[in-house]
Amino acid sequence: MDLLSLSIGFLSGALTGAAGNYLADRFTDARREKKEVKALEKSWKDIESRFPEIIDEMRSDINSIQGKGIRAFFIKESDTMIDFIGEPYFVYHTDKHLELRAAVLYLAQLGFVQNLTPGNTPMYRISERLVDFLRNT
Repeated sequence: MDLLSLSIGFLSGALTGAAGNYLADRFTDARREKKEVKALEKSWKDIESRFPEIIDEMRSDINSIQGKGIRAFFIKESDTMIDFIGEPYFVYHTDKHLELRAAVLYLAQLGFVQNLTPGNTPMYRISERLVDFLRNT
């Protein structure tokens, strides 16, 4: 066996292995991404079916002309005040939506909102994923 044949055999084997590994990773990642998107869509449909009034109010707020750039919201009772001068925000009332706290906790669990509470009144940041879901339907 000469050195050239051995080198060519080694290189072709290494390239074949690397190419196979690359293609396997690529197709596995694509399959995993599709699976995650389907799971996220399923979670969104579950949220919409559990809390339709809350989602409808959020959808109308996000789609309004004034609400296009707003990504923060507070949850509180109607008769309380908020002393916050930071950025524009939405306010959702726990006495209007009895399941509001449960809905927000579920949205946070799924990564649609992030808790940013600066004081006593719960404040949340809306993810762009949630904005996309609210705008698409």
